[in-house]
Amino acid sequence: MKAIDVLKMPWHLLALAGKTKSFVHNPLIGSRRLNQWGLHRQRVALADRTAWTRRARWVESLSADDRAAYARDGFVVKRDFLPAELFARVRAEASAHVSQVRQMRQGRAVTRRVTLDLADAGQLPHCVAAANDPRLDRLMRYVAAHDAVPLMYLQIIIVDPDRGGQDPQTVLHRDTFHSIAKAWLFLQDVGEDDGPFAYVPGSHRLTERMRAWEYQQSLQAASSGNVYHARGSFRMPPEDLEGLGLGPAMKVAVPANTLVVADTHGFHARTPSSRQTLRMEIYGTLRGNPYGLGFGVDPLAWPGIRSRRASLLDDAADLAARCGLIGNSWPKVPARRMDSPRVD
Repeated sequence: MKAIDVLKMPWHLLALAGKTKSFVHNPLIGSRRLNQWGLHRQRVALADRTAWTRRARWVESLSADDRAAYARDGFVVKRDFLPAELFARVRAEASAHVSQVRQMRQGRAVTRRVTLDLADAGQLPHCVAAANDPRLDRLMRYVAAHDAVPLMYLQIIIVDPDRGGQDPQTVLHRDTFHSIAKAWLFLQDVGEDDGPFAYVPGSHRLTERMRAWEYQQSLQAASSGNVYHARGSFRMPPEDLEGLGLGPAMKVAVPANTLVVADTHGFHARTPSSRQTLRMEIYGTLRGNPYGLGFGVDPLAWPGIRSRRASLLDDAADLAARCGLIGNSWPKVPARRMDSPRVD
């Protein structure tokens, strides 16, 4: 163990009670001996029990069909989500929007986004209204098992198969060891060859075989050659799914105006495409402390913060990057139309 880790040990210990997942950045989480004794296995099991306990209090917030779809598959699909007139306005407004954007490159894929906080309603009124739809909010809170405010964005994904290395999002993986809600309201049709979202139905469930798989991964994750796997976002070889009693990943090819909300604790990926694609969507994410009881205070919901929550978090990340505390994963790039294929 490094000397700096000894000094940080109180922080590493406290991190066990939260959503910290990296096996290489926390020597306790990455300890083979502690994981042989069941540390990771117990963190996963406790997070799962706590999540279902929280959801049991919110059953009235969703229809029986939506609850059944989540329990069975790990994701919920809602077609014709917005009224047709509102959806047409959202799509026209989104594609014509011109502003400075944040952009991330991952191999062949470039993701561009702007926030959809309430404070952004002056520029994107219809997109903000759609992003703050109470039905979307309730579904995300249920799937995430976290009673908090989601972060919402207008997002575009541009993929060029002839440029860059492999997109790490095209490898089957889970984001972390506990439930997270991610949402996509697709503003265009997403066909089989358009690089659709793919999900392994039922892979969010903690079966006995899944418990054993998690245990085995915990023993070797810290030394994994895959940086994402080592950081706790476990990769899943498709050929291993059958051993867990799971079928293949299902492509979620859907028409425009379809909402998909998924628990990305389950195995998922972006399907590779053999051609250039450009997809626009309203995107949301919600994650919190997996061990909370659901009664905690949500600072992002405080007055003065809720109306600009995503922007404030982006600004905080910028400050941390300037101070050298973290890397800047979402740098700002010059203003352009959201639907521009131009990539810096």
